[in-house]
Amino acid sequence: MRPTQTLARITPRNIALLVGIPALALLGCGEGLTPPDGDVQQVPGDVTALGAPPDTASTIAFETFTDDVGAQAATQSRTLIRTARGYQSFFGHAAPAQVDFSREWVMFYAAGTVPTGGYEASFLALLRNGSSLIAITHLVSPGAACIVNQLVNTPYALIKFPAQPGSSARFYKSDSITDCAPNQDPCATVDCAPGTRCENGQCVVSCGGLLGGPCPGLGKCVDDPNDKCDPAAGAADCAGICSCVQNVLCTTDSKFDSSPAVCACVPAKPPVCGPVCDIYCQYGNVLDANGCPTCGCNPPPADPCATVKCPSGTQCNSGKCVPDGVSCGGLAGIPCPGAGKCVDDPNDSCDPAAGGADCGGICSCVENVLCTTNSKFDSSPAVCACVPVTTDPCPPDKCPSPAPASPTMICADGSTAGPTCAPDATGVCGWTITKCPSP
Repeated sequence: MRPTQTLARITPRNIALLVGIPALALLGCGEGLTPPDGDVQQVPGDVTALGAPPDTASTIAFETFTDDVGAQAATQSRTLIRTARGYQSFFGHAAPAQVDFSREWVMFYAAGTVPTGGYEASFLALLRNGSSLIAITHLVSPGAACIVNQLVNTPYALIKFPAQPGSSARFYKSDSITDCAPNQDPCATVDCAPGTRCENGQCVVSCGGLLGGPCPGLGKCVDDPNDKCDPAAGAADCAGICSCVQNVLCTTDSKFDSSPAVCACVPAKPPVCGPVCDIYCQYGNVLDANGCPTCGCNPPPADPCATVKCPSGTQCNSGKCVPDGVSCGGLAGIPCPGAGKCVDDPNDSCDPAAGGADCGGICSCVENVLCTTNSKFDSSPAVCACVPVTTDPCPPDKCPSPAPASPTMICADGSTAGPTCAPDATGVCGWTITKCPSP
């Protein structure tokens, strides 16, 4: 069996974590244990589960590696190591050659001492939000019916990733339990896909051995506990089986397939929607669990951005999709439009407080002027000024009833598509069916 390394590739900001807790709470997460510029930041004991990450969080790719962690694995803890000196002090020996602390940091997760086999520790994801590193650990525990060895274990995980100056770690968890249903013949009713075989009720994929066969996707080749070949006893060419532990986040239009034959994010099947009743909804139809429109209408949104989905690189402002930020400052001293103010960009690695006097910034807009009665304040960073008020020449009540039987939807740019009351070439208001603009 040959060890493998996994490189986490996670799509960025608009992601849906495959865990469900309603708030991003932090309990015992170690803030304040060490300053952001210390060698080691450790959080002993347990931490809370994770909810939805901040919209501004960005994903950091990481790579797993192994090393002799000694007694540090015996007690549950989560640790950020920033320097080679910190690694030497923490583990009692130098870091392996594959870790370059001149440009990389290390995180260590120890699940502590567990009574049996069947436990697997890993990092699910690593994000950055401003000055915070958000690390999500994952511990898989065996269920009561699972067949495992009765040896005490100390599962742990080590990862390395690009250094993140000026940040400190906040740790969360997303744990799961393997459900093993008891069965006299666990493979009696199991139908495995081609290329896999049933073993103790599970479809497994062979790997390693003399040919060094790799595992599909993000799978890791581990020793097969059900064969008589023991790598620890000198049988270096033992064949293994592929183990799949989720350590990536999938986009909202995909899901993680944890079968050993796949072990990767796969596209989610789009829902098949049925016909919709003849009803006009100014703010769009209520969607069911599959994302299909129903015969109910959405109420007027209190927040103009509540029903607007903006494409990557933009954000909703006053119901419209605008660029994420307007650049300013820097070497060229670029000013902000209107009454905007240039502030530090929390998502770059340049820190004015750490000597980066020529750091570029982003424009922040706070209304500090009064507009005339025929104008309104546009708070988007690209405007940040009073603009003329335009009136709708054809509100819906100027068109005949009923409206055309066609669903109404909110487009990616914030505009509305569907039955629209609009003037014709002669200026007379009438119904027309509009479509969303091409992306």
